[in-house]
Amino acid sequence: MLDKPESGIPAQPKRRTSAGYTQREETLLFHLKRAMDVWQSRMKRADSEVSDTMREKVWELLVLCGESIEMGCTDPPRDAYRLSSEIGRSLVVKMEQREAIQYYRDELLRCVLTELQSYPDAAPCVMLFFYAIGDAIWESYAEILRVNLRQEKRRRLSEQLKVAKRIQQHLLPKSIPQIPGFEFAGRLLPAEEVGGDYWSIKWYEQDGIVTMKLADITGHGLAAGTLVAAVKFISGGFYRGASSPEDVMERTNKVLVMETPSDILVTMIYGWLYPATREIRMVNAGHFPVFIARENGFTDIPPTGTLLGLTELPYEEITERIDPGDILVFTSDGVIEAGIDRPFGVDRLKEVVWSNRHKSAEDIANAVIDTVLSYEVAVSDDLSVVVTKGVEI
Repeated sequence: MLDKPESGIPAQPKRRTSAGYTQREETLLFHLKRAMDVWQSRMKRADSEVSDTMREKVWELLVLCGESIEMGCTDPPRDAYRLSSEIGRSLVVKMEQREAIQYYRDELLRCVLTELQSYPDAAPCVMLFFYAIGDAIWESYAEILRVNLRQEKRRRLSEQLKVAKRIQQHLLPKSIPQIPGFEFAGRLLPAEEVGGDYWSIKWYEQDGIVTMKLADITGHGLAAGTLVAAVKFISGGFYRGASSPEDVMERTNKVLVMETPSDILVTMIYGWLYPATREIRMVNAGHFPVFIARENGFTDIPPTGTLLGLTELPYEEITERIDPGDILVFTSDGVIEAGIDRPFGVDRLKEVVWSNRHKSAEDIANAVIDTVLSYEVAVSDDLSVVVTKGVEI
């Protein structure tokens, strides 16, 4: 406590009072108390009333200042920084930074120096102490500003994601084709506000062709969501004038190679279904898993070309039939990779499809998503599934 006077400060007898302070310490505290009273009066005239809580903190600061004077400290005690930071955080909602410094450092400092004129050697210590107070107040304001900026950034990003999500939802099919001999269903559950998956089923009745696709863009969020729109319009736009699914895929790939960043890649399964013959011609650009569930087991559809956006290489087609009872399944890798310690996996996916094979395409798609969500998993990637089921006419 205030019991080690600096040699340069006029000494006072070391007689303890009943309160435990020496006479010199009581004199110093008396002057600091008067300084605080004067400061409060000036604050009141400036229409800046000091609350009881704030008054206690300021007085505690002045007591620490007095201890620093008595100790001849070159550095203010750590508690001074703590109290000043608390004061700064309390003032953020009441006044600007410059006002806080003006009233809680400069004005208070003037009052203290005026009252301690009989302690001339204390001035350097007081100045150092109050500059430290100012630094702590500035830092508390800066921290609040950083927090507010982060919150504002998150708010704006959230708003952008919501807009992008509405756009992405608008890109998905508004309705599913109703074609004798087939049932179609699609589901997409993004891991974030915006996902990197996209699926489509479209019936070109005049051509007798149903186009279907499922694309999975690396990552999710705004970047992946933006590329989703590009994949939709690029691949969809190339249907007209194309001679085959592989023609559409190669044209789409060429554009993505030229126009998209090299670190963003796309896997996609794309097919033309001919309901009249039940044949489907498919091109698989590095997508997995794709399979057909039949009465005698499963037929996997392997990749027939590289990922989109990587390099320009030719693609090949696979032709299959979708007979009554057959179930063609496209899913994104988010389905099979879901899991904490163990991935959901292809085998478990096929079990879900097999156990629901007598249900409608919509029920099968729902069963896949619901089973993944009930698995021991926090979903970290987009979940997409497209189901095409052959039925009797």
